[in-house]
Amino acid sequence: MHLTETVGERLLLTLWVGALWSIGYLAVPLAFANIEATIAAEYAGRLFFAVNVVGLVSGTLLLSGKIILMRGKVLQFWRFWVLVGMIIITLLLSIYLQPEMAAIKLVENWRMNDELVLQFDRLHILSRNFYLMLSIAGLLLVLSSDKPSTANRA
Repeated sequence: MHLTETVGERLLLTLWVGALWSIGYLAVPLAFANIEATIAAEYAGRLFFAVNVVGLVSGTLLLSGKIILMRGKVLQFWRFWVLVGMIIITLLLSIYLQPEMAAIKLVENWRMNDELVLQFDRLHILSRNFYLMLSIAGLLLVLSSDKPSTANRA
């Protein structure tokens, strides 16, 4: 790969992973610590939506770039598969989990309905676990490279 391609990949990856970590582990917890819970939850939903958009755009560009630059060789790199997994998880969060949780919140007095509360809690736990997986996978990608090590080149 050329230096500019590596720099571009690093920038996109850092944007995505930085957004994941700063929103999920800084902005949202601070919102819940300092703002009324209902308002903080609405704010968190908007922040997570924004992170998903950043992730889908960045992930699609990264994946496309890898496929174009590495052609058939891309399938042999573990980082490619981690990136694919991250995009799938982001899609799952965007298309299913977060809309389902938002739909539950639209039901008037949903917190009085034990079934809805249980369903929301399950979706929220699943969402948190997927978000943690995304955060760790992103960190692994930021800390690694597709370049062969010097030991492999010898």
